[in-house]
Amino acid sequence: QLASCSDEKTTEKKNNKKDFFSGAEITTVGGDFKNEMATGETNFLKSLSTHQINWQKWDHKILEKAKNSQRPIFALLCSPLISASRSVVNELNGNQDLREMISRLGVCTVIDSSVNPEIASLGHQLSGEAGLGTTFPMIIWFSHKGAPISSIPLGNISGRELEVNVLNNAYVVEEVWSKSSRYAVEHSQSENEKRQLRLEPNIGELEKPITRKELFQTRTRQLASLYSSGDKNLDFIGGLIPSNSIELLALGSHSASLTDEVRKQSREAAKELTRELTSGALKDQLTGSYFYARRSSDWTLPFFSKDLNSQAKIAAMLIKVGVLLSDKQFTKQGLESLEILETEWLAKGISSKIPKNTPDVAGLFLWDFRTLKKILNQDEIKLASHLFSLDPSGNIPLETDPIGKFFNLNSLRGKYSDQEIADKLQLPVEETSKSVRAIKSKLLAHRREQFEITTERTLTVKDLALVLRAQILRANHTGSPAHLDVAKATATRILSSYWKPGEGLSRITADTKLVPARCQDAMAVCRSLNELYQATLDQRWLKFATEIADHTIQKYSFSGKVLNELTPEEQIVPLRQFSVKMIFGESTLGTSDQTLSRLYALTGKKIYATILDAHRNYIARQAKNMVVYHTDYISSCALGDSALMAVLQGDKTSELGKQFISALNNPKYLSFLTIRSELADPLLTPLSGLPTSKGSASVVLTRSGKPLGQVSTIEELTELLDSVISGE
Repeated sequence: QLASCSDEKTTEKKNNKKDFFSGAEITTVGGDFKNEMATGETNFLKSLSTHQINWQKWDHKILEKAKNSQRPIFALLCSPLISASRSVVNELNGNQDLREMISRLGVCTVIDSSVNPEIASLGHQLSGEAGLGTTFPMIIWFSHKGAPISSIPLGNISGRELEVNVLNNAYVVEEVWSKSSRYAVEHSQSENEKRQLRLEPNIGELEKPITRKELFQTRTRQLASLYSSGDKNLDFIGGLIPSNSIELLALGSHSASLTDEVRKQSREAAKELTRELTSGALKDQLTGSYFYARRSSDWTLPFFSKDLNSQAKIAAMLIKVGVLLSDKQFTKQGLESLEILETEWLAKGISSKIPKNTPDVAGLFLWDFRTLKKILNQDEIKLASHLFSLDPSGNIPLETDPIGKFFNLNSLRGKYSDQEIADKLQLPVEETSKSVRAIKSKLLAHRREQFEITTERTLTVKDLALVLRAQILRANHTGSPAHLDVAKATATRILSSYWKPGEGLSRITADTKLVPARCQDAMAVCRSLNELYQATLDQRWLKFATEIADHTIQKYSFSGKVLNELTPEEQIVPLRQFSVKMIFGESTLGTSDQTLSRLYALTGKKIYATILDAHRNYIARQAKNMVVYHTDYISSCALGDSALMAVLQGDKTSELGKQFISALNNPKYLSFLTIRSELADPLLTPLSGLPTSKGSASVVLTRSGKPLGQVSTIEELTELLDSVISGE
């Protein structure tokens, strides 16, 4: 419709110095566009193929389309974990005024954050610049140069509120574009360049160098000091699940680098936070799986969506922390979570589950007693009240619900075991356990009758890499060859479906088209493959880990040696993305450091050391103004400034060799050391000065090439590791 102006008006427009396209002909008109979502990479994108809006694919071609039609780009940035993303995009299509407005003004596209996570990161930056919270879906208008012109978070709105927000935003863009498209294009470019300067890592030389050991000591101590035993939280910090922070605290409880007081405080914080996580409402107490994030400062009100990524991270964290804290219950819950993940998610190819409509309605995830009385009898209500900490007046605290939106509602919590409830009610534990199962079954059946779940079946390579980590932890814990075979099968699946030597790693495999992996995807894969090498000492896994790491560094590096998320030719938005802003979540920098620390210890490649130094310089500078920063990176610093290396001598397939490998892979030790074989290999740095192997197998512990001791029994190994790592 923009292109349907008369020739007279078009000529007048092109002679205007404020017109960026002056002298250029419009070669594409609105009618030339056809809906392209039938070839979308995810189920969500494909579902938009029947829309009247001619949604275009979010790829480099869209910039050329915008240039040729002389229009800005209307992008709806969506998250597959937010039900509002589906409802808003459908309402945009169904509302004639909205549909016609955005179709007339812009080249329309939908961006799925699971395909393009770097645009979600950009959305977070734009929201922060406007002083707004990050909410999906959000609208971003781009110029044909790929720079944002305007943005507005929408969130879960509909009807008149949605119409007003979208139309007002569109009118502003239209006015700016019609008055001076040159200003809109050039100003957005200038703002994007300033944004890049704000995002550029500051990795110059430090005035006072700091070691990784010092960073680990300082930041772990500060994280432990944030824990409040009163509210059992990390200083009321909400948002995503702080699984990396819990792991760091658990590591701190074993490190000889920390004082006894800090180790004790770290242990208490890790234990209580894990207990709160597993007993709180963030865990779906009816299914045993976990919601992907919390929307309040405690565990009371989660977002009622789930994704494979979160399930895998929590399963791995529970197994690891359970071992580190010698808490069998945590480990058991981690193993159970992994089993649910494999049977209910992985086997069915499900990557996310999102409740349709409004999940806050009583009887879905939150409960009132009127609903409960329709489902349960009086005896069951009495038992359920103990089981889930229910209260007739509601159990959601005022701090979480200040405006009373959830007044008189209850979130389900699981603070007590069947034995504890049986003791309270003076019932046999067998009878109590049977009643508990019946109650959960009834409530779950009611929930399933009341609303539908939308599933996404697009597995990313990072999803599988995180699952692989959990599977390796399970195999190391149980010592089961069958469990190790499952991990190997997942690793093989990653390599066969997502990795093409010479071409690179893909994030999503969609038919014959590959979506390029982001840097964090690649480093997560390398980390898991290297951990599989540590668990097996099979050189092929190390070979793949180094190949993918080297390809990633060559592809995503720049002069500063902090890795980009994408290569310049793969960036639609001309903005180098550095995932270095995460606090409690995973960052590319932290994942890369965990990967490259061990690969450097094993191979001695100088490029790895250069990147590790850049990480240290960057974090040391940024952490000055933040109490807690990059807990995944600080966990990597537990490996120290020079690698603590366990060298297996002799036959790894012997009974003693297998026992040594199993003992070394215990998270209590593996978190602080690197394992390798004594056998010569082109990938590994040569060894010298080691004592001769003893018996069928032995282990030499070294640091900086100097032997710290040689052992030939499991008892001696445990004693040596405890002495070096924990100072015991």
